[in-house]
Amino acid sequence: MKILIITRYFFPQNLIAAFRLNAFAKYFSLAGHDVTVLTDGERDETTQWNGCEVHYVKDPVMTDSYLKECIIQKKKWRLKRIFIYLQHRFFYEARYLWKTKALKRARKLCSNNNYDVILSSFGDLSAHMITLSLRRHGHNFYWVADMRDEMSKNPLLSPSNVRRMEYRERMILNEADVVVSVSAPLIDGFKSMCRHDRFLEVRNGYDYDEILDINFQPQFTMAYVGNFYGQCFPDKWFRACSELLDERLLPPDFNIKIIGGDLTHSRIMAFVPENMTRNITIIDELPHDEAIKVSATGTDVLVMMHPSGRKGVYSGKLFDYLATNKPILALYDCNDVAAALIAETNSGFVVDESDNDGIKRLILKCYGMWQRHEVLPRNWDKIRQYTRRNQTHILLDHITRHVGATKDSSISAK
Repeated sequence: MKILIITRYFFPQNLIAAFRLNAFAKYFSLAGHDVTVLTDGERDETTQWNGCEVHYVKDPVMTDSYLKECIIQKKKWRLKRIFIYLQHRFFYEARYLWKTKALKRARKLCSNNNYDVILSSFGDLSAHMITLSLRRHGHNFYWVADMRDEMSKNPLLSPSNVRRMEYRERMILNEADVVVSVSAPLIDGFKSMCRHDRFLEVRNGYDYDEILDINFQPQFTMAYVGNFYGQCFPDKWFRACSELLDERLLPPDFNIKIIGGDLTHSRIMAFVPENMTRNITIIDELPHDEAIKVSATGTDVLVMMHPSGRKGVYSGKLFDYLATNKPILALYDCNDVAAALIAETNSGFVVDESDNDGIKRLILKCYGMWQRHEVLPRNWDKIRQYTRRNQTHILLDHITRHVGATKDSSISAK
């Protein structure tokens, strides 16, 4: 099959959204398919990556690296950032001009290639809207719309943005040949907005060798890897640790590592209680492979957190943590999908973020495991279901069945 992937997030971006699309491209290619990727880039160029032809299209206003530099330097109102904001206000797409430029490239690619499949991925609306335009201009292909998480049902959206998103979301849902998301609750939300039942659950995963050899740090060490997104902040975790320190139930030299978060050092330290300032180590953003290595060899407990109210949403770091063989401490909804996955894999502990006593109890449980050099008996058979290769093949098997069936029916009709 000839497959075109359209996404704003792809290698070398150091983001969970990019890792998902990297895996689709890599494992489709390794399975013998002809894969092309159209994506955002620092310059206009075409190159090869893991057997895939990648077309990078530079945003004419602002690249991601420039935006990141503005954020780091706290330069909020540069002219280019104002223009990005205005695009979002007028078109509900912060990268509207990138979409227009990328659509021209997509039309040229489709004119020169007879793609069997186009996979578009939500991060903003650009990739889906490009694919919708291709479909409506007569290009024939099997459309996989990868939503990942919720769209208009995201509780962080304002009411006005929900209305604007819903209109586009319904068009995408009804036109796509299959809609992909990471969990059954999210799929149920999408089903309520359309007239069909063409959905598939494809979760995120990990893409490294399982860590079977265990090491323990000289000082008890907990770590959080990645961004504090949405309403996710470390204040409740820090408060529980502070109280345990005051109660002398944690050693005075215990360590918390914050690795590569989106908050500045000063904003992270603003959450830190006064008695814990010496216990915090902040490490700048690391490449994904290095972050996994630190997770597996430089920590004793891996912490994740997610505010209540968003059912069905996995944190991408959950899958990255799964095969490190370090206990996961999740401040999560105990009745949601992440808690069920942690339970079935026996990879850690879950507590509601509002349960301060419960958080303290589980921190002490992890501390006791560190003292005894105790390792959780993970369910490795379950865990290995969540390699990115295995999750990608769920989608690839579906595509193979349906695209083959489409071709057969087309031949019969002739």
